[in-house]
Amino acid sequence: MKLSNAFLGIGLLLTIFGLLALANPFAASIAVTTLVGVVFLGSGVLQAWILFKAGAHEGRFLNAAVAVLTIVAGVWLLDNPLAGMISLSLLLGAIFLIVGLVRATMSFALRGAPYFWLVLLSGLASVVVGSIVLFDMGASTGAFLGLLLGLQLLAEGIGLVAFGLMTRQRGY
Repeated sequence: MKLSNAFLGIGLLLTIFGLLALANPFAASIAVTTLVGVVFLGSGVLQAWILFKAGAHEGRFLNAAVAVLTIVAGVWLLDNPLAGMISLSLLLGAIFLIVGLVRATMSFALRGAPYFWLVLLSGLASVVVGSIVLFDMGASTGAFLGLLLGLQLLAEGIGLVAFGLMTRQRGY
């Protein structure tokens, strides 16, 4: 598979998921919280299993603490996804802000390319989304997190489509 086709395919998929999240932001918020809870729970159980299989080693206590905390976080998110949305909004806000800053910075290396402005706008949109979540916690509850997720997925999709079009022009 060509690199450009991979970028375009993933970009279009993220754009579709972004539009779906925007169509029902509250459901998107609950879905994300539940998915993260499942991943934490599974990861914690896997960490604990590996820990017991590994036998005695240095750092075993710290590894056990991480496994237990990960399991507790997963159970907590699955048991109370509405409260978990607030915790996840902080985490997602930080991720969106960092990804946006990186993409905006990367876009300047593409200056002169035909889709430079799409990559720059995608990065700036991620910075705005991350900033809203981190600095306006009252707004990031309930359906608002799903709305931000939809906008972020849309921005990611557009950015990857732009990368795909640029790499296609360069023969990748």
